[in-house]
Amino acid sequence: MKALVFNGPRDIRYDSYADPELRSPNSAILKVESCSICGSDLHMYHGAHIGSTDYAAEAPKFCCGHEFIGEVVETGAEVHGFRVGEKVLAAGGTGCGRCPACRTGNAGACRHATAFGIGPTLEGGQAEFVCVPNADATLYSREGLSDEHAMLLTDAMATAYFGLTRAEPMPGGSVAVIGLGPIGLIGVELAYLLGASQVFAIDPVASRRAMAEKLGATALAPGPELVAQVQELTGGRGAQSVFEASGASGAIASALPLVASRGNVSFIGIPEPEDTLPLPLIMFKHVTVRGGICDVTNMWPHLVPLVQEGRLKASGLFSHQFNLSEGADAYSLFDSREDGVIKIRIDVT
Repeated sequence: MKALVFNGPRDIRYDSYADPELRSPNSAILKVESCSICGSDLHMYHGAHIGSTDYAAEAPKFCCGHEFIGEVVETGAEVHGFRVGEKVLAAGGTGCGRCPACRTGNAGACRHATAFGIGPTLEGGQAEFVCVPNADATLYSREGLSDEHAMLLTDAMATAYFGLTRAEPMPGGSVAVIGLGPIGLIGVELAYLLGASQVFAIDPVASRRAMAEKLGATALAPGPELVAQVQELTGGRGAQSVFEASGASGAIASALPLVASRGNVSFIGIPEPEDTLPLPLIMFKHVTVRGGICDVTNMWPHLVPLVQEGRLKASGLFSHQFNLSEGADAYSLFDSREDGVIKIRIDVT
């Protein structure tokens, strides 16, 4: 098959790769129709870190990508919820499907859990075919969903809901969203759905701030005046809920100064090892801080009804479209943040 293969920093190649095989009886093989690039993929692209993995170090080649939709073409003997020919989306990561955590619907706590396409342990879906372990718990039918919404439900929409709700937005309250990629922009929309009266949308890219303004947010650029601006607009209190949706070091550092006393801050961006938080601010402002990796499948029951009823629109986020053979160009554009790029759809078939 053909796939986008990680060969080192800024070296994503469209290349031939071995076809996947069923890795366990609970696995399924998908013929991928479309995939997309996540902001966390850029950590690999930059030769940075995801957890303890250093992508600047020499590493085996692997298929990239954890956001993909497709059609089931083969199932193992222990797959009971999906049939060959069914159109599905896949969560961005999965567990083994056999341990107590997986069997109680908490695959994110599985000690074997990992994302697709961040290393050779679980090959990714920026490819013509992909093997999905623990298929009954990892796949979801696309019936009643547009392709774009299905793609967003693989990761971005779920992560936005996970991160925002862990900042505990309150009806009538104020929310600051830092980073206006797809996750941040969905977070802005969700903040209003959950009752916020004030939403501050913060990003250095003007076109992204303009998109947030169309959703009703007060758009602000990062900089030395940011904290004073938010305090002025909140009567000197700061934002009650802060959702950091970027992972950039500057975004992480800006979150705690923005939060109100006794407020909540949620981090979902992948940090670098040197990123730290100021403990005195946390202590003396009585701030609750949460971070974590989204367990995508547990977000679907909250999100799918909102999408299907038209309450959560998440529209206009796919700004560019490429073919799989143009994957290297897609990564380069996504990394540049030029030409108004928000999210890229890569068509495989």
